Amino acid sequence: MTYHEAIARLARAYAGVDAQRAEADEWYERQVAAAARAEREAAAAVEEAREALDTAMSMVERIDAEADEVWRTTVRRLGPVAARYGAAPPPVRLQPGERYNPDQLIENSSRTIDEAWRPGRMQQSQYPWLIVLSAFGAAVAFALREMTLWAGRESGGDLAVGLPVLALVVLLVAPFVGLWPARVVADRRHVALDATTITVVLATGLTTTVALYFLT
Repeated sequence: MTYHEAIARLARAYAGVDAQRAEADEWYERQVAAAARAEREAAAAVEEAREALDTAMSMVERIDAEADEVWRTTVRRLGPVAARYGAAPPPVRLQPGERYNPDQLIENSSRTIDEAWRPGRMQQSQYPWLIVLSAFGAAVAFALREMTLWAGRESGGDLAVGLPVLALVVLLVAPFVGLWPARVVADRRHVALDATTITVVLATGLTTTVALYFLT
């Protein structure tokens, strides 16, 4: 092999190495760009998943709160019949591929309760019982008032000043004591505590209190 042939072969070898080096550099740059692009896409996917999780958690908390409110309304309106079941029932387990709208279910449940619960008026046959309860409550409150006054007279000192004020408060509250048992009766019978019933109860309590006040 002549010197010129050797130089020519060496030049071709260097040219091949340069071509391979350029190809390797280009491949490396493509791999780096692809890795950077994959990293950005993965970061975007993670952020999107985090936002979706936050949204889902917020919706779960909101739906749970609304479901608890619907259940409290159910217990408040239906009384012991619903209260015996304890807390609100757990969410329904979905079948694979099954979808539903929780907001629509909450709305339908609220509408069902509103349509099913139609509170009636207190029956007049219950008025004598309510009158007795109101009169008894007012009498008990008046007795507490008398006991408070007696304790103030017997104790003396600061109590002799403070207890009569407390007795006055008890006297003012006495006509309203009958509203509590009236409310209990209304809830048990699933009826509204209407204005007529409230008037009967307050009139009885006031009459009893005034009568006892003038009799003592």
